[in-house]
Amino acid sequence: DDGERYLPLDLPADYEKDGLRVRFSADVVNDTATIQQWGTPVDLIEIEKTDDGSRQVVTGTGTVVFIDLEGGFYGIVADKGGRYLPLNLNETYRVDGMRLTFVGEVKRDTATIQQWGTPLEIIDIPWACAKCGGNAGVANPAAVWCVEQGHTYEIRKNPDGSEYGVCIFENGTEIDEWEYYRETH
Repeated sequence: DDGERYLPLDLPADYEKDGLRVRFSADVVNDTATIQQWGTPVDLIEIEKTDDGSRQVVTGTGTVVFIDLEGGFYGIVADKGGRYLPLNLNETYRVDGMRLTFVGEVKRDTATIQQWGTPLEIIDIPWACAKCGGNAGVANPAAVWCVEQGHTYEIRKNPDGSEYGVCIFENGTEIDEWEYYRETH
């Protein structure tokens, strides 16, 4: 699923089926001409079918983007390439420009009206930062106030999985978002 096309020179006959999902490792064969002229020629080291319902979990760091199509929705553009359509993105992270690290399960047989990116069910978001992406606004007033004052806002996780926001000053001092909001209002 890296977007590249590979032409295995030694593909076993029982794998010669259109649309068959596989996981493989291979060596690129340089200086080889093929009649097919399609894809990078490779010699298979190992290949296995993945149509057995096995999960495909992806992890990455990326930027949340608002896509103004079909009524508008949020997607994640991964730093290493790839666009993901999170099916269950928490409201907290629906901020255009927010940077985050995500873990999710690819949902292959899912149809959406968005027709954008790979459908992904979020498993965890261990790190998020509202100001890191240069966005102008965040969903709640305490976070907005933090960013408007020129500070960095981060969403963090407690050991129990619950989340909280932190306002980080230029000198590195950190304070709970709502505590800072109440102190300055």
